[in-house]
Amino acid sequence: MNEIVRCARAVVGGVEMEDFAFVSEAGSIALTGDFKAVVKSYPSHSLRSFGRDVLVVPGFINGHSHAYQMLLRGWADDLTFEKWRSEALYTVVPRLTPDDIYWTFVAAFTEMLCAGITTVVEFFYLNGAGNAHAEAAIKAAQDTGIRLVLARTWMDAEYAPPAFRETIEQAQTRTAELMSKYPHVNICVAPHSLHAASPAMIQASMAFAQQRDLFVHIHVAEAQYEGEQTAAAHGVTPVELLHRLGVLNERLIAVHAIYISEDEKKRLASAGSRVVHNPMTNQYLGDGTCDVSGLAELGVPMALGTDADVKPSLIEEMRAASLLQKLAARDGSAFDAAASFDLATAQGARALGVQAGALKQGFAADFLIIDASRIDPWSPAVNALVYRAENAWIKETYVSGKQVWNGERSALAQEAGAALTQLAQTLDL
Repeated sequence: MNEIVRCARAVVGGVEMEDFAFVSEAGSIALTGDFKAVVKSYPSHSLRSFGRDVLVVPGFINGHSHAYQMLLRGWADDLTFEKWRSEALYTVVPRLTPDDIYWTFVAAFTEMLCAGITTVVEFFYLNGAGNAHAEAAIKAAQDTGIRLVLARTWMDAEYAPPAFRETIEQAQTRTAELMSKYPHVNICVAPHSLHAASPAMIQASMAFAQQRDLFVHIHVAEAQYEGEQTAAAHGVTPVELLHRLGVLNERLIAVHAIYISEDEKKRLASAGSRVVHNPMTNQYLGDGTCDVSGLAELGVPMALGTDADVKPSLIEEMRAASLLQKLAARDGSAFDAAASFDLATAQGARALGVQAGALKQGFAADFLIIDASRIDPWSPAVNALVYRAENAWIKETYVSGKQVWNGERSALAQEAGAALTQLAQTLDL
């Protein structure tokens, strides 16, 4: 639909503006500006108008998700990381069929849309048997309306379950086949980590990405044990090993980046690499706290992610991002609301190479309608969203100009709920 969207109140470039408007054409923003000026340029377009009772903001960007991990929440809480991985993740996820993946992802993606997440990077493991599971995830994204970046994982560690594991040749061939079959889907490569993907596989993934102009997502320095393992096996830290492998460059998206030195932060910055911060999952699993403030000072592009999807909410991630930095610095002025909001929107999209996250010409027409009655009249809108908001404040979600959430649970979401109830019984969760 081609239309003018008029906003009595909107957050543009991190700042609240009044009587702002943008033109949505073929899913993208064709023009922005003052409403009177915009309507003069497009006098024949239909008008969608939002009053002062709501606030229009860009859609949120989820830079790292494992949607199937929603099946672990509740019963797998409060475990050590080792038990959580071996007795929960590696026990349940390998048993999922493509049909199970479809319904799980419909449920997870619906939760994300309800929370204002319009783009999600799904770091997807279940590739050991081929592409059927990944195709189910793609279909779930198409049917729910969320924008998907599929970070197709490459893993070859012997300890990994067979359902996750491939040879380098299999990963290359299957990823190429998936890209050919779904040319409209943003697919990138994701060697799991320095402990679950061999050095040869990591190098092959970067070569694959360079040939096809893709990004490379990889878990880096998430927990202390990874650094210890890397030092024992290779005699260097994770970031140094990435450098020696020749993959530390502008294509690399380092997920977590918690246990890295000051020099390694500078090395990430000088290489043009990006980082995805997952503050809620880092707390949930007891991983540690990423020095987001330090990375920001060095100019490292960063995004936020929901990772384990215990509660897929960028509102919660924004709040945690700011509060953890304040606590680490023992300084209430550290990493303010505007900085966290930027990670969840414009900067997050830029870090991931996605043309979204801003109400800006040439960007995707992704936006949220927020209940402005929840915002104190004396409060800056962004501060209210970061420090006080709840998912319930979001009344509508639009992706590429199309409404994909209106406050009511869709028939598809209801069907997914019933399917997951049956799946939980089958898996004895």
